Parts: sequence; C-alpha cells; structure tokens
Amino acid sequence: MSGWQNKPFKMEVKEGDRLVLCSCGLSKKGPFCDGAHSREGTGKQPYFITIEEDKTIFICGCCQSSKAPFCDGGHKLLKEK
Repeated sequence: MSGWQNKPFKMEVKEGDRLVLCSCGLSKKGPFCDGAHSREGTGKQPYFITIEEDKTIFICGCCQSSKAPFCDGGHKLLKEK
C-alpha cells in the first residue's frame, strides 16, 4: 500500500529539521522517500529540505503540485475529474 493520498500531509516542523521527501510518488512511506525512485528507475531524485523556522507545512500528497514538494491545491482538481 502506498503512503500517498489525494490531500496534503500537514506537518509541524522545527528550525533545523532536515526532510528527505519523495518526488516520484512511489514511496510506501510517503511523503518521505524510501528509495523507490532508485528501485523503479524513475530518474527522479528526492527533495532535500532544511527547515529555516518553526512552522506548519503542507506537503503535496497527490503529486500534482506545481510547487512540489509543497501543496498548491492541485488535489482539488483531482476531485473534479
């Protein structure tokens, strides 16, 4: 079962946190990278993010965001189709 969903992942992050986020949508630990991009030969690389301040972020869960890895509301378009 995939870790992906058609809605954003809400995350509370702290200054200095380092995240390795999936870019291919195949990770079973979505939104975190589990190396699926290498196993499946997607040619994609994970997003390496360092958090600069304590805050709430929303990570794209549908792999449709133009602001990946952050949510831009693209999941709403999936419901309309």
